[in-house]
Amino acid sequence: MPNNTLIFAKRSLSLSKIFSGMGIFFVSFGTFIADAITFLAKGAPEALFLIAVPFMALGILMFTTSVILLYVYDKNNGVLEYLLSLGWNQSDIFKRYLKTALFLALTLFIAEFAANVISSVIAGTTPLALALLALTAALGFSAVSLATVAMMAFSSLQKQRVGANSPLALSVGAAVIIPTFYVSFLPFYIAFLVDLSITVVAGGLSIVLLILSSRLIRREKMLP
Repeated sequence: MPNNTLIFAKRSLSLSKIFSGMGIFFVSFGTFIADAITFLAKGAPEALFLIAVPFMALGILMFTTSVILLYVYDKNNGVLEYLLSLGWNQSDIFKRYLKTALFLALTLFIAEFAANVISSVIAGTTPLALALLALTAALGFSAVSLATVAMMAFSSLQKQRVGANSPLALSVGAAVIIPTFYVSFLPFYIAFLVDLSITVVAGGLSIVLLILSSRLIRREKMLP
């Protein structure tokens, strides 16, 4: 991982410890739910385990919200102007902040992956746990990508200096995650496919926004 991504990650976390703490809380809560079902409700339907996925994905989203704060901070303080002067284009800048958000998401996911795998090995439910973790990663990373790219584009289109509007950023990502809270009432394979479909749509939208960023957003919109 490039050093500048690590620098961006450290700067973003220093801007808001609240979102980072809330992200860790939701990931821990989702892990606790999965473990509770595993050890206290043996024989429960497999679909019931899916209720832990949106909590863990929401935690990943909230943990990375500080990257959006950093983007707006850098825009208002001339950092983006400096990057443009170095020859970067709008897409290059978006990709740098998106990579930072995904790096933070990966860091938190590794921790929850380790915790879930250890408990699943003890309980003998490793295959199911791995499937849930794969879905969590896909859902969380797609929500992070869509929220980050969409909010960077929104901020860049504003005429006046504005804040990061973190509630709106969370709303964009939450729109991806919230529907998955209800699929645990469906049969496991149907619920899994529904979650996967939502992930594909969100990931596709974020890719389209990223590709179109250089065309939709003029360079001067990224100046303070």
